[in-house]
Amino acid sequence: MREIRLCTRIFASAVVICIALSSTARVTIASVKAASSDGEATVYLAGSFSAEFDVAYRAVLKPGDHNKSWSTLSILLVGRQIPGPGASVGLVSDASHPRARPFTNVVYSNLKDDYKNYGASCTTGCVIRLRGTAARIYAYVDGKEMASWSRSDLYLQRPYVQLNAEVHAAGDSVDASLTPVRAVVAGHALPHPTCAFTTRGIEPAGLAAITFHGKTNDAGGAFVNLYTGARGDKC
Repeated sequence: MREIRLCTRIFASAVVICIALSSTARVTIASVKAASSDGEATVYLAGSFSAEFDVAYRAVLKPGDHNKSWSTLSILLVGRQIPGPGASVGLVSDASHPRARPFTNVVYSNLKDDYKNYGASCTTGCVIRLRGTAARIYAYVDGKEMASWSRSDLYLQRPYVQLNAEVHAAGDSVDASLTPVRAVVAGHALPHPTCAFTTRGIEPAGLAAITFHGKTNDAGGAFVNLYTGARGDKC
């Protein structure tokens, strides 16, 4: 039950930041910070993910040696609801299991969730992948299908994809990277993402391979343009 509550929290913070990106005129960075108590960095992929899509990255998650709690690195498909449904595949580490291992999570439209982690070790990295057809969403790790969900059970409004690194405990740190394998929507390759969000000390960087680095602290939230490095209330 502890891990299920953990991943519900991951989706809650991700969806709040999603809304801030799509509605910056109405939602301030301060309100995002107040809702997101974890150290977090989120990179946004541009595209209409209601269509068929295929997004895969080689993921490497290296939590700090003395971390007290959990950290994650993931691909998330989310919508615009607060709170709302979504589907995720990624890597997780915590103090009792410091070696990175795969997980999947889904939050349905009724906000019930189903979290699973798997015994495989991803200490040196694994390829994580979300693929969507007209009817279903599929999660893979190193080419193996780990889970799938019906789109109709999720009922995502204007879905899109986030690349997310999150660290829970104050003072915990992370070094992580996502190196693109493929990013395709409706048969067309997506451009490298340029818009990101950072809060509480976890910093995103990079245009092709995305890196996440930092230690959780009390820093406020800001949007980051990955191309120019500029920060502000929008990309």
